[in-house]
Amino acid sequence: MDKMLTRIPDRGGRYSRRQFLRLAAVSTSAAWLAACAAGAPAQQAPAAEVGDTAAPADAAAVTIEYMMGEAELSPAEIEQFQGANPGITLTRVEPDATKYFASLAAGTPPDLFRLQAPQFPLLLAREIPLNLQPYIDVSTAIKVDDLAAANNYYRSSGGALDIGSGDVYGMVKDWSPDLTIWVNLDQIEEVGLPTPSFTEPMDYTEVRAYGEALAKFDGDRSVRRGFDTQMPWVDRIWMVWLEGLGQSLFSEDFTKMDLVENEAAREAVRYHYDLAADKISSSPINPSPSWAGQDFANGELSMVQYGFWFSGGLMIWAGDEMKQQIEEGRLVMLPSPTWKGVRRGPTITATGSIVTGATQNPDEAYKVFEWYNALEPAQNRAASGWGVPALKSMYDAIPKDGPYRSQVWSVLEAEFEFAETTVRFNPYLQGGEPGVAASLFLQFYEQVLKGDLTFDEMLQQLESETNLALQDGIDQIGA
Repeated sequence: MDKMLTRIPDRGGRYSRRQFLRLAAVSTSAAWLAACAAGAPAQQAPAAEVGDTAAPADAAAVTIEYMMGEAELSPAEIEQFQGANPGITLTRVEPDATKYFASLAAGTPPDLFRLQAPQFPLLLAREIPLNLQPYIDVSTAIKVDDLAAANNYYRSSGGALDIGSGDVYGMVKDWSPDLTIWVNLDQIEEVGLPTPSFTEPMDYTEVRAYGEALAKFDGDRSVRRGFDTQMPWVDRIWMVWLEGLGQSLFSEDFTKMDLVENEAAREAVRYHYDLAADKISSSPINPSPSWAGQDFANGELSMVQYGFWFSGGLMIWAGDEMKQQIEEGRLVMLPSPTWKGVRRGPTITATGSIVTGATQNPDEAYKVFEWYNALEPAQNRAASGWGVPALKSMYDAIPKDGPYRSQVWSVLEAEFEFAETTVRFNPYLQGGEPGVAASLFLQFYEQVLKGDLTFDEMLQQLESETNLALQDGIDQIGA
């Protein structure tokens, strides 16, 4: 199986078998062949200790391209880096996985690439990321013992099936326990429900009960949804629940989906389907007027499942009335709920970046990587409240003052203990947002909601189409 996992082609497409095959025919195979040919170069020791950030004034000009969002890498930060490193020009391009693989095929990939944790196993299987351990071994800014557990998604001790420890191939830019719940206390009091505990987690049955009581309708029209989660992450949520029970959404070797005959997995899927069918959450039959985060900020949604990062965004997206509620401590974060009584609260996004193994300037690319993840930009992010820092030594910078921030911090601090799990993502499937299984579920559950498919037929199709996608990946490497 390890041999099979060394050259898995990018799945790239969205996400039916026909789309997989079409995209594979057009671009994926070329990207895969180019990536395997270019690959990660033989690992060399860093030219110097990378903690020394200043470049010699007469150093040859080098351009490093970072595929990262503008909100995450600002022009001011780029200017700051270039001022401190006159030998390096840093340019930013918008994150785009399709363009990234096309550029790999063309032999001109960005030096650094933004991704989420579910994307990493496939990239590692294709030997695309640069092994950063030799740099970190001599770094003065990044120490392995200082890495938050969320970084384990970018570590491997031997391949795509051995993720969670070992050499470092990337880092989170920041992270959050993604399954915490945000609630509007005024709306909870309005319907006569007790205030949920800030210290003891609800279970998902209670979450549904609260959501059902909080939902408001004008006839059949929903005017306030009770509870919503980030549906493009739904398969990741199922994985968290099942792994907590010692089970999985996939076979042990990840070559098959285990759903139709897996009662625990069926129950997990049913939970989210029922939320949609009963119009507690958004769906094709009960669409969101915007998106779940904005709906919560507007008072059109009573409970939403987002992580600590949402504490920063909520302050921006809320109107004046809701900002007053925030200042009064009426919009709060609750612990991650439990499924079958198992308390787990990991990050399931772990957004971060890697250095491309095919970079022509690995030393300079790592210098940018280290600066972004451990120096000035990381310090700015830590103080902003938009995420938990990648380095534990920066936790002191997390905002904690005032009713709003102190409440959020008290929940976050308790969540750390339950956030150290590294979810096992399938290395044969494209891991974007949504991933293959989530995309297929969103496609098929709409048909069930509209009466064109039964729930059991949906499960059959979800399993069979996911297995076709898995087999496509296996077939393309000739295993």
